[in-house]
Amino acid sequence: MTISLPRSATPSPGADIADLWRGMREAGGDAVRERIVAFYLPFARMLTAKAFARRTFLELEFVDFLQYAAIGLIEAVDRFDPARAIKFETFATPRINGAILNGIATFTEKQEQVRARQRITSERVASVKERDPASAGADDLFVYLAELAVDLALGFILDSADEMPEDVSSYPDNTYRRIEMAQLGSRVKALVDGLPDKERKVVNYHYMQQLPFDEVAAIMNLSKGRVSQLHRSAIGRLRESIDISGQIDLSC
Repeated sequence: MTISLPRSATPSPGADIADLWRGMREAGGDAVRERIVAFYLPFARMLTAKAFARRTFLELEFVDFLQYAAIGLIEAVDRFDPARAIKFETFATPRINGAILNGIATFTEKQEQVRARQRITSERVASVKERDPASAGADDLFVYLAELAVDLALGFILDSADEMPEDVSSYPDNTYRRIEMAQLGSRVKALVDGLPDKERKVVNYHYMQQLPFDEVAAIMNLSKGRVSQLHRSAIGRLRESIDISGQIDLSC
């Protein structure tokens, strides 16, 4: 989430924060709210500097920390009751620090999801490379690349199978291609159910549950290499059982 900070972090000359709070309580308005946020922004920046100095996660810049702190500051301004016998700084400190921690956690989670996805994709590519194409002739190399593309396309279909609706008539983009892809997804899912037990489990764990090979190996009490072999065998069976080369545009 990105927010626009007030242009000035310093209140206008002669500004009285008590008057601002009074105006906020009695009349409200975005202008008064913005002046209050601007008044306390140096305080939020101070807390940001302390949090940034103690950081152990180095992939975020100071400005990112300040954005998270500003979110906490704005939430504190909106929730604070100046009639209570408590200073705003006391009220806002845990909310600002909490917003910084929440921002870091959210960013970290997204980064981990990206890394996990990259890892899974790399494992799939390595698994379906049955032979080294470097020594193959031109024709064999073309076949190899075509089969690799089909295998990866099958992986995409398996990834998306649960998201493909059985009834696509309610979608505005109700083209023949969309219907064809939905039907193809259903066929691939049916073929997965007919795979040998261990291959079916590997496919279900890896594609439906999005588990990397080492976690699948731990669940099935197998080596990671064996899981890779089962995955390659399963994808090969699916490729031989269904001709998708004419149904998927591999040039995309």
